[in-house]
Amino acid sequence: MEPWMSYLLTVTPGIILVSVVVMLLPRQAHGVRVLVLILGFIFARDAMTSHGLWEFGTTDAGSAAEAAPFEIPRLWLRFTDDPIALLVLAVASLVLAAGAVLACREQRWTVLWTGHRWWTSVLAGVLGMALIVLPFLWLYGTIGAWFPALSGGMPVIPVEDRGGAVPAGLLIVLAVFALCGNLLEEVLFRGFLQAHLEDESPGRSGRWRAALLSGLIFAAGHLFLAYTVTDIGWPLVAFTLFEGLVCAIVALRHGVLGSTVAHGGAIFVLASGLV
Repeated sequence: MEPWMSYLLTVTPGIILVSVVVMLLPRQAHGVRVLVLILGFIFARDAMTSHGLWEFGTTDAGSAAEAAPFEIPRLWLRFTDDPIALLVLAVASLVLAAGAVLACREQRWTVLWTGHRWWTSVLAGVLGMALIVLPFLWLYGTIGAWFPALSGGMPVIPVEDRGGAVPAGLLIVLAVFALCGNLLEEVLFRGFLQAHLEDESPGRSGRWRAALLSGLIFAAGHLFLAYTVTDIGWPLVAFTLFEGLVCAIVALRHGVLGSTVAHGGAIFVLASGLV
C-alpha cells in the first residue's frame, strides 16, 4: 500500500470524530469549535511523520567546518518525493479548508480574508516569506556563499547535509502542495482563531494581542511534534514561533491570503533545497 493511502486510512477516523464533535457543539461555542478544529489539524499533520510523508532534521555547523563560531543546530525540512502523494495531500487540504469554513460559517464574516487589493496582499506575503527564510540563508551559509563579506565566518552547509537535493521536476508540485497545505493552517490560525481573539479584545491593542497570541498558540501547536513525534526540540519550536508571528503580523492588514503566501512560500523554499 502506498504511504499516502495508509496515511489517509489512519487519519480518517480521527477526522470523522472531530467532524462529529464540531457538528454537535452548541451554535455559539465559536472558540471551542475553532480549538477542536485546530486539534484535529495537529493530529492529521503530525501523523504525516510516521508515514514518511515529511522529515525534519538538524545539522550542526561543526559538521561542516572544523572551526565554527557557533554550534547552532540548522533545522531542515523535506517532503516525500512522490508527486502523487503531494497532489493528493494538496487536494485533501483544500477539502478540509472548505470544511473548516463551512463549520465556522457564522464566523466567516469576521475573518479578514484579503487586504483592500489582492495583489498587495500577495506582495506582503512574499515579503513575509523572505523574512522567514532570511535567517536560514545565514544559518546555511548561503549568504556567505553569495556575499563573502557578510558571512561572519559562518561555514556553508552543503545541501547533502540538510536533507539533500530535490528533483527539479518535483518543484511545481511541491509549491502547489505547500500553498494548499498551509492554506488550511492559515484559515484556522490566522483566520478563525485570530479573528475570534480580536472579537474577545476589541480595539487596536486587542488586534495586536490577538496576533501575538495567534503566533504563540501556533508555536505551542508544534510542541508535540518537536519533542514527542520527533526529537528536534527547541529549534523547531523557535522556527514555528518566528514563522507564526510573521504570518500573524502579515494577516493583520493583508488577511489569510497574505499569511498563506508567506507561510506556504517559506515552507516551499526551505523544503525545496533551493537555499
